[in-house]
Amino acid sequence: MNGERDVRTTIPLAVVGCDFRVASSAWRNALLLSTEERSAMADGLRRASGAHGLVVLETCNRVEWIVDAEEPAWAAELVRGQMMQRWRSTAVGPGRPYPYVHVGEDAARHLVRVALGMESFVVGEREIAGQLNRAMSAARRHGLASAHLGALQTTLGRAVKRVHRVTGFGASTRGVHGLAIDLVRRELPDGAPARIAVLGMGVIGRKAAALAEREPRWDVVRANRTTHGTKFESMADVLARVATFDAVVVATGAPSPVVTALALSTPEVDARATPLVVVDLGAPPQVETDVAPQYARIFGLDALLDVRRRPVANADLSRAEELVADAVVEYRVACQKQSVAPLLGGIWDDYDALLSDEVPALLATHLPAADRARLQVALRDAIRAYTRKVIGGIERALED
Repeated sequence: MNGERDVRTTIPLAVVGCDFRVASSAWRNALLLSTEERSAMADGLRRASGAHGLVVLETCNRVEWIVDAEEPAWAAELVRGQMMQRWRSTAVGPGRPYPYVHVGEDAARHLVRVALGMESFVVGEREIAGQLNRAMSAARRHGLASAHLGALQTTLGRAVKRVHRVTGFGASTRGVHGLAIDLVRRELPDGAPARIAVLGMGVIGRKAAALAEREPRWDVVRANRTTHGTKFESMADVLARVATFDAVVVATGAPSPVVTALALSTPEVDARATPLVVVDLGAPPQVETDVAPQYARIFGLDALLDVRRRPVANADLSRAEELVADAVVEYRVACQKQSVAPLLGGIWDDYDALLSDEVPALLATHLPAADRARLQVALRDAIRAYTRKVIGGIERALED
């Protein structure tokens, strides 16, 4: 019990979620939360478990709910119950999955591994670090963050910078965008000219377009919903002539499909010699799938599991594991400092009161004015040195 209590007090984190290994994209999509639902969940956790903060991570590979709570094991059970209830109320299909749970130091280790791309669909991908950072920033904007989650964001940012500096993680071809282009290569005639449209110019869309443009025989068109001040084509214009393309990669991040079955079922598409290849990287899905196979072959996120992924060098993985351990220690120290923050604040308050009120009053009572200033300076220096020594000792003890 003592070990469990130490974990709860030093790292008050719980992570409940599912990734591509646990649940299909349909089950993961059933967990996507609106802003209002996130706030309601945070309020409920605050009342039921004393939780201080909530971060919701939603990517094409995973959905995770991250909670800062004084009793993270109890908070984890509450969150897991909400996740299971959401699945029970959603008719996705057979084989309902079961979420994973990480608590305390295990939760911190898991999140560091996630940020470094070690738990990703494509090991070593770089996008997940930015997605996790944006999720934490969004929690702060909506009033759902906490001091511990802020310290976690700082720790993860440092770990990501280190791993990209000393390993081969984060190569430009690693990520779902690379798998999407590899899938297009697999489905189109080898070495033949092709016209490719990439819809959505967010981070993943831009990276997918950049990879496609490396193919010398491909003509690549970049399209976006908004085009003002850009060189992108209008998404509506591209969809109006979708039959002229051989493949379409969709990465818009819209809350509902932007490519409808109607857009893919035109006489022009039907007149093509081969079906259109459509790769949907959206979560939730960006492409309606009720399209006859003679019109289009539609590949969602789950189809990318079948695309061959290049392994990461063992030396890079070993170095990354070392950096994970370092980051967990760094975050543990940050949490311990948070736990003694009231004590440190009280010491500084006493320090201010001594210097501004008590020492001058004491000297004014017992010393003539001529001797007061010189002794006040000496006492101020002594009190400052002692206070800094006490606080420095506390911080060193935490770090040790």
